[in-house]
Amino acid sequence: MKPNKGLFFFAYFIFKVKCDVNILCTSNICKDIKCEPVSDFCDQQNATHRGITFPSPTTCNCCKDYCVEYLNEGERCSVGNPSSPPATKMCGPGLQCKTQTDLDDDGICSRMVTDCTKKQDEYDERRSKGTLGSMELRPECDEEGYFASYRCIPGQSCYCVSKSGSRIFGESDFSGVPSFTMQCKCSRDYEEALLVTGQDLGPHQHFRCSADGSYDELQCIGEKCLCVNRFDGSPTYPDDPLVDINRISSKTLNCYTAMRPGLYYRNCEDEYFQALKNLEEMVKDATFDEIFNYELPKCDIDGTYKAVQENATHKMCVDKDKKILLAIDKSNSLAEKMDCKCLRATSIMSTVEKPTCDKETGNYETIQCRRGICRCVDSDGNQVCNKSPCEVGVQEKNTLVCL
Repeated sequence: MKPNKGLFFFAYFIFKVKCDVNILCTSNICKDIKCEPVSDFCDQQNATHRGITFPSPTTCNCCKDYCVEYLNEGERCSVGNPSSPPATKMCGPGLQCKTQTDLDDDGICSRMVTDCTKKQDEYDERRSKGTLGSMELRPECDEEGYFASYRCIPGQSCYCVSKSGSRIFGESDFSGVPSFTMQCKCSRDYEEALLVTGQDLGPHQHFRCSADGSYDELQCIGEKCLCVNRFDGSPTYPDDPLVDINRISSKTLNCYTAMRPGLYYRNCEDEYFQALKNLEEMVKDATFDEIFNYELPKCDIDGTYKAVQENATHKMCVDKDKKILLAIDKSNSLAEKMDCKCLRATSIMSTVEKPTCDKETGNYETIQCRRGICRCVDSDGNQVCNKSPCEVGVQEKNTLVCL
């Protein structure tokens, strides 16, 4: 198979595997360096002592750690300049050092103003007015003011979102600790790769993710495979040699879980590669350079089938193994809006209180009822309240106005 520019996605990873070599510092350079005690602000992490640990700014990072104390909102701060000594304090998570002018070095730690924090403010205002729905959750923002990696529908499911808050690949059953289970790093890294390439990447052009948006712990790059950390994709055993794809097993790689050795690619990936091979052979054997209307299977970035598949006459909702859940003729006007999100979500939910899916498209019905109360939802199943009242009893269901 010909190389593709999508393989750039592996560049950093390969660099870490192959080039983690000390080329500057010797073992003797640190013997005369005096290390200051590390502040306990980074050790305790409580209401009064909070901080973040960085590599030591000493020569060759000779000292183990360097603790920078977090400042609270309203405390004085400094943005510093290239001639400033290493910082010992900085504004805490969700805060920024706001100065009166761009020329000032000193300012006040203030809450960040971002799209996410604005959504939080809107939520807080509606809560104070008593106009929130019972299934609405306050948006979560990360330390830099971006949207947190996940969004949850209470009691149903959680899914991955980009830094801007848009839904991306990755979904799991509702969890009480989504901040741990739904870090979605692989899915987010894939989205960033799309911004660089400007095109979708094939299964052989990106790291494979797991169903919840984390990194698949087994990764194969070309013909070589290794185990990686599911949260950041770094090698689990960076000093171990890569294993040939035909030799992967539970004996050669601890992260290997398949029943038979030598299995890496999933059904959709196998179908994709076979279709791509057939296409290349058709181009090679024929007198033309391009073939139109040749469909490659649509795979998700975990190697399984996307929820929406189609053929010449129908669009279909399928499960991850391509089992057809429902189908609709392409001539039907509803086919264009089919996303199958509701059907896919209900397949992973452990709750008995599942949402209602449209029987023709597999989408979320715009009005959902739970425990006798009905509400409007968006295409992802989140409660929305654009017009009062936000919720009504089942008997008044038809009075809801869902935009």
